[in-house]
Amino acid sequence: MSSLPRLRPVEFVPVRVSGRSAVAVRDPEGLVEETLLLPLEVAEVALLLDGKRDAVDVQVEYARRHGGALLFTSDLARIVEELDRWGLLDTDRARARRQALEEAFRRAPERPPCFAGKSYPEDPDRLLSHVQAYLHAADTSRIPARPPRGVVAPHVDFERGGTSYGWAYAALARSPATTFLLLGVAHGGAPVPFALCTKPYRTPLGTLPVDRPWVDELVCAAPELIEGELAHRAEHSLEFQAVFLQVALKGRPVSVVPILCSAFEQWAGRRSPREMPEVERVLRLLRRTFWERAGRAALVAGVDFSHVGPRFGDPDPPDSALALRTSVGDHRALEHVLRGDAEAFWREVASTGNPQRIDALSALYAALRILEPVQGQLLHYGQAHDPVGGIVSFAALALYDLPRRGLGAADPEPDRP
Repeated sequence: MSSLPRLRPVEFVPVRVSGRSAVAVRDPEGLVEETLLLPLEVAEVALLLDGKRDAVDVQVEYARRHGGALLFTSDLARIVEELDRWGLLDTDRARARRQALEEAFRRAPERPPCFAGKSYPEDPDRLLSHVQAYLHAADTSRIPARPPRGVVAPHVDFERGGTSYGWAYAALARSPATTFLLLGVAHGGAPVPFALCTKPYRTPLGTLPVDRPWVDELVCAAPELIEGELAHRAEHSLEFQAVFLQVALKGRPVSVVPILCSAFEQWAGRRSPREMPEVERVLRLLRRTFWERAGRAALVAGVDFSHVGPRFGDPDPPDSALALRTSVGDHRALEHVLRGDAEAFWREVASTGNPQRIDALSALYAALRILEPVQGQLLHYGQAHDPVGGIVSFAALALYDLPRRGLGAADPEPDRP
């Protein structure tokens, strides 16, 4: 008997609907675009579909987990068909859906908002009010008056990370920059370390154009940058930054250069990314072109920090003890960021295999390398509970220039201080 198809890498989130338990589906790849709720028994069967088990294997395992309860062959076949119809299984149907979406994205003149109406309000007035409330909550008297060269903001949903977003973008509003290098996290993966989007980013509040001369220069010098452009289609880490940029800098002409960073560990392992030509060549290019535009450019890193607890594979419950340990680990890594030491930050997190799953590692390393010499100020640190049993942490930082020891502002590779 042949194996049943494999469940795609989607996320299941327990929810309560009308007093009943169900499972909501999150699809990082974006093949499932609508909100999808599964009955518990369907979700349980889906989790048994690993691409290795056949129908009998699934029935036996289901019975073992449910005290001998039978899963009839007809019921299993119906569940598999429904999961496939919804796009949750790795089948020809899902592959055709992926291809259609990718072709539509390639043809589209803009990168459309993927999370409007899901992670934030779709109505422009409601969205504007929502974001302004976070900006107004930041205590600007605690933010230095001088303009930052860049900021670090979260990419967790607004509901949980709104306070940190507010602090980061209140600081960024003091920058006179009109073009912004955006560095986010490619959660769905990309075939190259850096994935550039050449399309304007549209949100319910309008469209952010790309800095076309800068984008064209990057593509000309490093054509591999657009090999991973499809990673932007369903990625939230920069879409959320686009929304806050439009509100925080309203009334100012703004353009962006949106880049997602894959996990550099794929190429570097625990070694420094400096040793990997695929990473280092692009970092030097980004650094040079950024500083050539230093009078009008700033950088935004849209990153979260730790992901811990049972939801992420840890044995410990998401209690106060885990929250404290997570905070200690985060602040140990943040100390290197505040000193602007990209290499020490990388070593701190990567040398032990990144046990707290700090997804800021690559993008924040890149930000520090592009901006160095730089120093940071921690504006806000926060943690939020994941609805499936975990803790996600995030922070807002402002990054400021250090004296460049007599070197010109556009010098592409000054000596490390």
